[in-house]
Amino acid sequence: MTPQRKGAIPDAQLAALLTAKTTATDAQEAYQHAVADALKAGGSVREVHRVTGLSTSTVQAWGRARGWPTREQAEAWAPAGGRDEWAAKMAAARAMTMGDDDGDE
Repeated sequence: MTPQRKGAIPDAQLAALLTAKTTATDAQEAYQHAVADALKAGGSVREVHRVTGLSTSTVQAWGRARGWPTREQAEAWAPAGGRDEWAAKMAAARAMTMGDDDGDE
């Protein structure tokens, strides 16, 4: 092997390095899309985590960045009465546990 200047990458190795970088980037993008597609197809975050070994935070982040949950999934997951019903139930529970605060003692 011919001596070379310090820090210089020979052309053949430079080409291989750049090709590998492109391949890795493409593979990473395909992986992220596959995770999102699994979620959109109905897979749970925990199941995707179990299969891939990715953290649940990463699974959620990759899914959200690629359109998960779908509109249909979000509508199916929403509470029937929405947030207003939940707030009313919480207020009623608070009133029951805190007592009536109308000053009739």
